[in-house]
Amino acid sequence: MWPIIQSAWWIVYYIAPDGEPRYLLIKRHALSGKIERVAPKGKVQGNEDIQKAALREVSEETGIPINQMRIKQQIGTTQLRNIDNQKGQMNKDVTYFLIQHFGDKSTVNIENAEGYIGIHKRCTLNEVLALIYYQDIRELIRKSYALIKEGQKNQNIKQDFIKKLW
Repeated sequence: MWPIIQSAWWIVYYIAPDGEPRYLLIKRHALSGKIERVAPKGKVQGNEDIQKAALREVSEETGIPINQMRIKQQIGTTQLRNIDNQKGQMNKDVTYFLIQHFGDKSTVNIENAEGYIGIHKRCTLNEVLALIYYQDIRELIRKSYALIKEGQKNQNIKQDFIKKLW
Protein backbone atom coordinates (compact mmCIF):
# COMPACT_ATOMS: atom_id res chain seq x y z
CA MET A 1 0.00 0.00 0.00
CA TRP A 2 1.25 3.46 -0.87
CA PRO A 3 1.69 5.95 1.99
CA ILE A 4 -1.10 8.46 2.51
CA ILE A 5 -0.01 11.97 1.52
CA GLN A 6 -1.47 14.86 3.54
CA SER A 7 -2.35 17.73 1.24
CA ALA A 8 -3.94 21.15 1.61
CA TRP A 9 -5.98 22.82 -1.11
CA TRP A 10 -7.23 26.31 -0.74
CA ILE A 11 -9.76 28.56 -2.26
CA VAL A 12 -8.10 31.96 -2.38
CA TYR A 13 -10.33 34.99 -2.79
CA TYR A 14 -10.38 38.73 -2.34
CA ILE A 15 -13.28 41.15 -2.25
CA ALA A 16 -13.49 43.25 -5.42
CA PRO A 17 -14.59 46.91 -5.33
CA ASP A 18 -18.14 45.80 -6.24
CA GLY A 19 -18.28 43.80 -2.97
CA GLU A 20 -18.19 40.43 -4.71
CA PRO A 21 -15.52 37.77 -4.11
CA ARG A 22 -13.04 37.01 -6.87
CA TYR A 23 -11.33 33.63 -6.85
CA LEU A 24 -7.74 32.95 -7.85
CA LEU A 25 -7.39 30.13 -10.36
CA ILE A 26 -4.13 28.80 -11.75
CA LYS A 27 -3.54 27.18 -15.13
CA ARG A 28 -1.63 23.92 -15.13
CA HIS A 29 -0.93 20.95 -17.34
CA ALA A 30 -3.13 18.03 -16.28
CA LEU A 31 -1.96 14.40 -16.46
CA SER A 32 -4.15 14.11 -19.55
CA GLY A 33 -1.97 16.71 -21.27
CA LYS A 34 -4.76 19.28 -21.35
CA ILE A 35 -4.62 22.63 -19.61
CA GLU A 36 -6.93 22.83 -16.62
CA ARG A 37 -7.82 25.57 -14.16
CA VAL A 38 -7.35 24.69 -10.53
CA ALA A 39 -7.23 26.15 -7.08
CA PRO A 40 -3.66 26.09 -5.71
CA LYS A 41 -2.67 23.10 -3.59
CA GLY A 42 0.30 21.58 -1.84
CA LYS A 43 1.65 18.88 0.42
CA VAL A 44 2.07 19.05 4.16
CA GLN A 45 5.73 18.58 5.08
CA GLY A 46 6.51 16.16 7.90
CA ASN A 47 4.71 17.09 11.11
CA GLU A 48 3.83 20.57 9.84
CA ASP A 49 0.53 22.05 11.04
CA ILE A 50 -1.91 21.83 8.14
CA GLN A 51 -2.98 25.49 8.45
CA LYS A 52 0.65 26.63 8.37
CA ALA A 53 1.22 24.34 5.40
CA ALA A 54 -1.72 25.94 3.60
CA LEU A 55 -0.38 29.47 4.10
CA ARG A 56 3.19 28.45 3.24
CA GLU A 57 2.14 26.68 0.05
CA VAL A 58 -0.10 29.56 -1.07
CA SER A 59 2.79 31.95 -0.53
CA GLU A 60 5.29 29.71 -2.34
CA GLU A 61 3.04 29.05 -5.32
CA THR A 62 1.46 32.47 -5.75
CA GLY A 63 3.98 34.92 -4.32
CA ILE A 64 1.39 36.34 -1.93
CA PRO A 65 3.10 37.26 1.35
CA ILE A 66 1.76 35.29 4.32
CA ASN A 67 0.95 38.55 6.13
CA GLN A 68 -1.51 39.42 3.31
CA MET A 69 -3.59 36.27 3.82
CA ARG A 70 -6.00 35.03 6.43
CA ILE A 71 -7.47 31.55 6.74
CA LYS A 72 -11.19 32.12 7.14
CA GLN A 73 -12.00 28.49 7.85
CA GLN A 74 -11.60 24.88 6.87
CA ILE A 75 -14.38 24.05 4.43
CA GLY A 76 -14.00 20.37 3.69
CA THR A 77 -11.94 17.21 3.44
CA THR A 78 -11.71 14.43 0.89
CA GLN A 79 -9.78 11.24 0.37
CA LEU A 80 -8.31 10.60 -3.07
CA ARG A 81 -7.45 6.97 -3.71
CA ASN A 82 -6.26 5.60 -7.03
CA ILE A 83 -3.48 3.04 -6.92
CA ASP A 84 -4.19 1.50 -10.34
CA ASN A 85 -3.62 4.64 -12.42
CA GLN A 86 -1.04 4.06 -15.15
CA LYS A 87 0.02 7.70 -14.92
CA GLY A 88 0.79 7.47 -11.23
CA GLN A 89 -0.63 6.42 -7.90
CA MET A 90 -2.66 8.74 -5.75
CA ASN A 91 -3.26 8.13 -2.08
CA LYS A 92 -4.12 11.50 -0.54
CA ASP A 93 -6.08 13.01 2.28
CA VAL A 94 -6.95 16.55 1.27
CA THR A 95 -8.09 19.39 3.53
CA TYR A 96 -9.68 22.44 1.89
CA PHE A 97 -9.37 25.94 3.32
CA LEU A 98 -10.96 29.25 2.44
CA ILE A 99 -8.23 31.92 2.44
CA GLN A 100 -8.78 35.65 2.03
CA HIS A 101 -6.13 37.70 0.25
CA PHE A 102 -6.45 41.25 1.54
CA GLY A 103 -3.23 42.78 0.26
CA ASP A 104 -1.86 44.15 -2.97
CA LYS A 105 -3.19 42.11 -5.93
CA SER A 106 0.00 42.81 -7.90
CA THR A 107 1.96 40.56 -5.49
CA VAL A 108 0.46 37.46 -7.10
CA ASN A 109 3.16 35.77 -9.16
CA ILE A 110 2.66 32.15 -10.15
CA GLU A 111 5.88 30.18 -10.39
CA ASN A 112 6.33 27.99 -13.42
CA ALA A 113 6.64 24.87 -11.29
CA GLU A 114 4.69 21.69 -10.63
CA GLY A 115 3.07 22.04 -14.05
CA TYR A 116 1.65 25.49 -13.27
CA ILE A 117 1.75 27.91 -16.16
CA GLY A 118 0.37 31.06 -14.63
CA ILE A 119 -2.74 32.76 -13.38
CA HIS A 120 -5.85 32.14 -15.38
CA LYS A 121 -7.73 34.99 -13.81
CA ARG A 122 -9.42 36.19 -10.72
CA CYS A 123 -12.86 34.78 -11.38
CA THR A 124 -16.38 35.64 -10.38
CA LEU A 125 -18.48 32.85 -8.92
CA ASN A 126 -20.06 32.01 -12.28
CA GLU A 127 -16.72 32.05 -14.10
CA VAL A 128 -15.05 29.73 -11.62
CA LEU A 129 -18.00 27.33 -11.67
CA ALA A 130 -17.73 27.15 -15.46
CA LEU A 131 -13.95 26.60 -15.45
CA ILE A 132 -13.47 24.04 -12.65
CA TYR A 133 -13.78 20.50 -13.91
CA TYR A 134 -14.33 18.66 -10.63
CA GLN A 135 -17.85 18.68 -9.19
CA ASP A 136 -16.68 18.43 -5.56
CA ILE A 137 -14.49 21.54 -6.00
CA ARG A 138 -17.39 23.42 -7.60
CA GLU A 139 -19.50 22.54 -4.53
CA LEU A 140 -16.77 23.88 -2.24
CA ILE A 141 -16.69 27.10 -4.28
CA ARG A 142 -20.46 27.45 -3.86
CA LYS A 143 -20.09 26.79 -0.14
CA SER A 144 -17.28 29.35 0.10
CA TYR A 145 -19.41 31.97 -1.65
CA ALA A 146 -22.25 31.44 0.84
CA LEU A 147 -19.79 31.69 3.76
CA ILE A 148 -18.25 34.89 2.38
CA LYS A 149 -21.64 36.53 1.82
CA GLU A 150 -22.83 35.46 5.30
CA GLY A 151 -19.67 36.98 6.79
CA GLN A 152 -20.30 40.24 4.92
CA LYS A 153 -23.90 40.32 6.15
CA ASN A 154 -22.79 39.72 9.76
CA GLN A 155 -20.13 42.44 9.46
CA ASN A 156 -22.76 44.90 8.21
CA ILE A 157 -25.07 44.02 11.11
CA LYS A 158 -22.21 44.52 13.56
CA GLN A 159 -21.29 47.90 12.04
CA ASP A 160 -24.92 49.05 12.14
CA PHE A 161 -25.18 48.01 15.78
CA ILE A 162 -22.00 49.92 16.70
CA LYS A 163 -23.26 53.06 14.90
CA LYS A 164 -26.49 52.90 16.89
CA LEU A 165 -24.53 52.77 20.15
CA TRP A 166 -22.84 56.09 19.37
